[in-house]
Amino acid sequence: MSRANLDARLEHLLEDKPKELPDAVRSRIELTLARLPDRRPAWRPWRPWAFATAAAAVTALAVLGSAFVSPAAAAQLRHMPGAASVFRLAGDFGLKAADEKGLVTTVNQHADDQGIELQISEALYDGTRLSIGYLQTASGQPGELESIRYAIDGKPVSFAGSQSGSRMDEHTYAGVINLTPEAELPKQFEVTMTVSRIGGKEGKWAFTFPVRRMTSTNTVVMPMKTQSSGDLTLTVRKIVFTPSSTELDVQIKQPKSFDRFINYDLVDDQGVVFERRSGGGGGRTEGDFEIADFKQLFGPAQKIPQSVTVRPVIEGGLEASVPLKETRVPMESAPDEEHPLVLSQGETGQLKITRVEFLKDKTLVHYQTEGSQPFLQSTQLWIEDETGRKYLLLDRRTETVDPGRHMFLREFPPFRPDQKLTFVTRELPEPNYAEGLEMTIPIQK
Repeated sequence: MSRANLDARLEHLLEDKPKELPDAVRSRIELTLARLPDRRPAWRPWRPWAFATAAAAVTALAVLGSAFVSPAAAAQLRHMPGAASVFRLAGDFGLKAADEKGLVTTVNQHADDQGIELQISEALYDGTRLSIGYLQTASGQPGELESIRYAIDGKPVSFAGSQSGSRMDEHTYAGVINLTPEAELPKQFEVTMTVSRIGGKEGKWAFTFPVRRMTSTNTVVMPMKTQSSGDLTLTVRKIVFTPSSTELDVQIKQPKSFDRFINYDLVDDQGVVFERRSGGGGGRTEGDFEIADFKQLFGPAQKIPQSVTVRPVIEGGLEASVPLKETRVPMESAPDEEHPLVLSQGETGQLKITRVEFLKDKTLVHYQTEGSQPFLQSTQLWIEDETGRKYLLLDRRTETVDPGRHMFLREFPPFRPDQKLTFVTRELPEPNYAEGLEMTIPIQK
């Protein structure tokens, strides 16, 4: 299914039409979409069996990893190679920070085939993830990079990874590939990247470029701390703090009959929840148990904390089948930080709109979330106009403005300041934490 058709299909599924889609089914779709990270997974196995953080039941993740940037920025990036950064336009908070500090490797290589131009603009390796920024320009609509092979210093490798990006216009897409090597890469190495299919078109787009490890001092903690609860045993093996990301390396032992997926939250000593990003791994079977090695990537810490708490989350279950209640609050006056528009999100917390900008070509909504799942909460916001029409905007990505204070920015279509608008969110269930497996890890700097 093409991205355009997928967008249309998802918008149709999420419309308020209970006669076509039962409430319980629609809520399962909404909650599953909400829990997925803001990127498209493209996982490679590490072990005889492998898995990823995103549920295989939903292929809709492609639309969650796309967003629009301004036409001026699009033109600058297309016509002035090297003048603008894909990381800055389409990357996550950590990549933008690394780019602003001049820590990325400039590549600027081009390849053309089948009427599609692919440009690798920059790359970054911070010791935990390898990120590659690219720009795709096509005569038609840009397609997904569907078949990619990698080699490091000439040796073929298979990495867990994901893709995300920003649709710039109908012919241009700025994307980021995030790869998670199983083992640490050299301080300097050569990447060979060969794309053989884009959007269903067979071809060859090949690149070879050098990458230097980010010139910064990472903080590495290896606690090797183990805790058990019932038949589950968790070992926290390593935590790595870099300027652009945080990596949690764990091993979980669970019965083969345990059919739930365990994800992980990370919270610092000040109560700040880290932004959960991609993750993946694999494992092996020993008798009646499965031993899984898992690496979860998070956003960067603004400063190295004194300690972090690892909170395992058991995903799936009854909460996914319960209809999600919606909270609606009309905007009767312009909100500000002292007088925000507060939307309850149930057990999870609340969302506070602190500013609305009515611009000529768009409406910008500034807001903050408070609760146990601030980044998940931030994705649950849309607008209804006076006719009740929903503006879900699946092709807009939530921008993290301040990860420490959990402040965000979201773009909507242009509205008039005098329009009667209602802001809507959902009441989300509290995560099913495996409290017996929680561990607080001291960080020795």
